[in-house]
Amino acid sequence: MKTFTRNLVVIAALFISAICHAQLRTSIGIGPLPADNEPVCPVQIFGGGFNTSGYQETDTVPDFTLYDLNGDSMNLSSTLNSGKPILLIAGSYTCPVFRNKIASINNVVNTYDTLISVFVVYTLEAHPDVDISVYSGNVNPTSGNIAAGILYRQPTTYGERKLIAQDLLDSMAINARVLIDGPCNNWWLNYGPAPNNAYLIRPDGVVFAKHGWYDKSPENILCDLDSLLGLNGNCNTSTGGNGTFTYRMLTSNQMTGPQGSTITISGELQNNGGSDIEIIMQRLINDIPSGWSTSLCADVCYQTFEDSVHFILPDGYLQPFHFYFFTSMGLDTGMARVRLMNARNNSNSYTFNVFGRTNGQITSVDESQMQEELFSLYPNPARGFVQIFAKGNSGEKLNLDLLDAQGKIALSHSGILPNSILRIDISDLSPGIYFARLGETVSRLIVR
Repeated sequence: MKTFTRNLVVIAALFISAICHAQLRTSIGIGPLPADNEPVCPVQIFGGGFNTSGYQETDTVPDFTLYDLNGDSMNLSSTLNSGKPILLIAGSYTCPVFRNKIASINNVVNTYDTLISVFVVYTLEAHPDVDISVYSGNVNPTSGNIAAGILYRQPTTYGERKLIAQDLLDSMAINARVLIDGPCNNWWLNYGPAPNNAYLIRPDGVVFAKHGWYDKSPENILCDLDSLLGLNGNCNTSTGGNGTFTYRMLTSNQMTGPQGSTITISGELQNNGGSDIEIIMQRLINDIPSGWSTSLCADVCYQTFEDSVHFILPDGYLQPFHFYFFTSMGLDTGMARVRLMNARNNSNSYTFNVFGRTNGQITSVDESQMQEELFSLYPNPARGFVQIFAKGNSGEKLNLDLLDAQGKIALSHSGILPNSILRIDISDLSPGIYFARLGETVSRLIVR
């Protein structure tokens, strides 16, 4: 950046500082530095949109205090009162999208180091190993994490969260200061929920720009920064050029996995060079059994309700693609049809079917508890009530527990055979993933 340009930016920043003073909403915490053994509070599965969660542009944000790995605090209002805008970015080690954005974060820090303050807020693990993801209700450590050996369970204490954040910093250079969300996920619950959202906040505490996914097209963090600071140099509105791409499968389009597992079908898109390309990715057909869901995954892993999305395939870039079948218990088959299309050249497109099948094996949060299926749940997913169809001897007493994602009993119910159909009221349960336990047998239940 030229010297005279940077001087203009400094003048603009000083002007903002002179007229603004942070008047934030009531603080969301977290108070004193938490102890390492302080437990992480349980959270419900979040199935909403990342663009609409949290705060929006023109909103005034709440104050907060968080701590870094050295135990040093950062108070939002005090930091804003220094007169510089603040960029807050959510992330976790198990979020591949966040890891892929570290270069962008470092570029922002290096380019605007004297003009803004940049912080990463380390939150819940997006794709923990073994445990379910809070964003999908499914176990999905992702192919990228498995290949890279980034396999961590969801922390149960503040200290465990710090240890994973330290592993991140030991393996990747992050120029921004990293803050750790509190044990009860105060920042995530208020500023999210989202795995990698971002806020550009003016010195008066008002949101200037909100990204549901940090710096994902059509969002442009450099444009947002230059707009806030009075520049226009990085506001290129182009959404791709006239290049072409190719697609190839890396796995079979028909994959099999255990009941209750995540079945993955993989491929890759190659930009043939010359310009960035805007890709339209669509799930045209989603023919899956009750209790299953699916997800498209390319530049980010999209939520299960998203059928059509756009993303930029950079010039010369090789983009991994994954289609996920999130299965339930029982032998069954799901089928989906996917289309990948060049937004500027409809003839440059690929349409293909993918199939996921469950086999005789079974998996769950605790595989050691899974045995021969002695009961079934209907409907599943369920809302308001669920029926239990159980096997057993006449006169036998049934004691059924519904466990939440943290393994705590959320509801208990008893019945006597031969009346093997039990109707259970679940209207008081919050939406999410539960596990029905009858004796030594466990089955997954999705509550809507």
